[in-house]
Amino acid sequence: MLCLLPAEAILAGCAKDGAVLKTENLFRDEISAEAERIPDYDALVFKSDGADIYGQILKPDRAYGENRPCVLFFHGFAGFARFDDVGQALCRAGCVVLIVHHRGAWGSQGKYSVSNCVRDAVNLIGYVKSKNFTAKYRTDADSVFLAGHSMGGNTVLNAAARSSGVRGIVMLTPCDIGTMTLKMPKEEMRRFLAENGLEVLKTDGFEAVYGDLLRHAEEYSFPRAAGRLQKTALLLITGERDTCISNDVLKTFYEAARRNKSLTPCLHRSYPVGHGLMGVRVQICRDTADFILKTCEMKKICPAR
Repeated sequence: MLCLLPAEAILAGCAKDGAVLKTENLFRDEISAEAERIPDYDALVFKSDGADIYGQILKPDRAYGENRPCVLFFHGFAGFARFDDVGQALCRAGCVVLIVHHRGAWGSQGKYSVSNCVRDAVNLIGYVKSKNFTAKYRTDADSVFLAGHSMGGNTVLNAAARSSGVRGIVMLTPCDIGTMTLKMPKEEMRRFLAENGLEVLKTDGFEAVYGDLLRHAEEYSFPRAAGRLQKTALLLITGERDTCISNDVLKTFYEAARRNKSLTPCLHRSYPVGHGLMGVRVQICRDTADFILKTCEMKKICPAR
């Protein structure tokens, strides 16, 4: 559906009831009559520990005004599965969205490792909270959200545990690689990584990737990381037919997260689909937008969160 509206009409819709997002635009295009206000994208190029990291920055219609929520999307291992559809929907609703390619993956410089993924996310959080970024993209430094699929779920959880001021995280069929490493024999982990695309990543080989996992497995395990989160909202989305990730492990994680009273809201949605969440992507767009909206509204009520 395509609507061509003047900027004033878009502003009026966005401002309705003081809402942060215009969720009715998740699946509807609106094009401003004023060319300088139309949505667009920029190339993302930023330094992470000396490596150039690439991606894209999705910019909503400028009629949405100032203090936009900023959502950072992180891919899984090895980055084949994409959630750009969710990112585009959130951008239409009024978010600035960054879609990131980790170092050693899909053209970004450096070597891939699970700990480097976490470091990339921590560095990117600092980048989007900088005055230069918030001024250029009209974002709110206190409304930064992280979203990650599969191994990207490990990235966002552990990056948020190491960063201050992350408003919320969205974990999409996340991979608790720390717990897996602690429990899985080495040769079984070798097969798991090979079957999921190790060869397409720029690494120093399996031994280096596995050694990195062993060094960080205990601290990365989801129940332990959940206890380190502070004043961060959580949305966990799982697939009941996921054959890649154990839902029993994720249940244990969610129970641990609920015990952390600073995680408000702390939500879990489960759907009868597989690891890629195909078949419920429209619902995921709605769930994620509602989560961002609810969390930002809580910020207005309790600004000291």
